[in-house]
Amino acid sequence: MTQAYCLLSKKGGVGKTTFTLNCAHALAFSGFRVLLIDLDAQSNLTKHLLGKGSDAPLPRDPARPDIAKVLQQRCDARDACLPTGYDGLHLIAGSSELDDLLLLNPRLAREPSRLRALITPLFPRYDYVLIDCPPVLNWLTRMALMAAGDVIVPTQPESYALQGLDDLVPWLDKMSSTARLYRIVINMYRSNTQLHQSLAAAIETAYPGRVAKQRVRLTIDLAEAARAGLSVFEHAPTSLAALDLYALCFELFGLSPESIRARMAEKAREKADNQG
Repeated sequence: MTQAYCLLSKKGGVGKTTFTLNCAHALAFSGFRVLLIDLDAQSNLTKHLLGKGSDAPLPRDPARPDIAKVLQQRCDARDACLPTGYDGLHLIAGSSELDDLLLLNPRLAREPSRLRALITPLFPRYDYVLIDCPPVLNWLTRMALMAAGDVIVPTQPESYALQGLDDLVPWLDKMSSTARLYRIVINMYRSNTQLHQSLAAAIETAYPGRVAKQRVRLTIDLAEAARAGLSVFEHAPTSLAALDLYALCFELFGLSPESIRARMAEKAREKADNQG
């Protein structure tokens, strides 16, 4: 059964897209089929996977299918699932047109279930669907919440974190008929600072049972990997960030060595059947 999550933060700069990307890589490297959907007009996820890293501009290609074309029904969602060069990892690309889409088609604001209707037929193809949301609460966010159901909220242990969560979590709880807060993830964590320790503890106290136990420590490896257009697992597989992210994926997605071995064996059988 496909598990679908949207990655959401009301504040930019918390490492949400980098976190989403590396979660997808961790799942794909573990043998699972993963679909990433870039619902952010900045398209940083798309730049990373289809470009040459976070600093490189994405080559313009009017013929390339993307999420804006899918939402306008100018492109079938099945045709928009682009290969990324990684086995088992596909992407529906982002688009700068998302910012203007509501002006072109005001009906989209009145059809929050449209994204769900368009992508649900894809679910049998994948084990996991991860939707990278824009850092705002708008019509696109509502579509993502209806399409995914479960919400992961990355946040930094900074002074604004609790205030942002105090705004976001009650809003999500009101959306309980379509989505639920799955876990808050403490990201970009400096374990050697008292400020981060105390703020992380405050977040866990404010939201008991809703914060992932594993924190992702801030290291330069994440930024270097993004700049090189790689996952942290390729760029620095033994780094603290890589170890933290893999441990976090085990926690968030219920992975285990046994489940990964079973999935890899299943993939090997599928490959043998296809070759035979």
